[in-house]
Amino acid sequence: MKFFGLCALIAFYGLILAPKAQAQQPIIVSYAVQPVNHFNQQLRIAQEQQQAWAEDPSKISSQYAGNQFTLVRTQTHKDSILTYQMSEISKQQPQMLLIVSLKKNAKHWQVDSAQLAWKCSDAQYFGTDRCNIAKHEANTAP
Repeated sequence: MKFFGLCALIAFYGLILAPKAQAQQPIIVSYAVQPVNHFNQQLRIAQEQQQAWAEDPSKISSQYAGNQFTLVRTQTHKDSILTYQMSEISKQQPQMLLIVSLKKNAKHWQVDSAQLAWKCSDAQYFGTDRCNIAKHEANTAP
């Protein structure tokens, strides 16, 4: 079991690291708490309407994150699930990591919390530091 967990962790790190930094483990030093109440209201309406995405935790997380993010990992605990969403690396903005926590209440899922961190092009970690976009654009040029 420990071997499986270690393999999953290594695979996760391989998915979220930039190609030139594959040997390094990502570090999260700070994150910004994101609002979830308005989304949960929309989620309740979708659940009442029996929309398919509103019953699947991975799809709920992806709906919350939006189309700029890709689901890279899901971690299950008793009645809760953590999802890790990663944005693509681009010239316009730093790479972002969104961690969404979902809990099951009665028979429906809701977003319990969401945290966002990003990695400036010259940083070795994800955090909430202000990025120099001009420097970012220069560092991500092909």
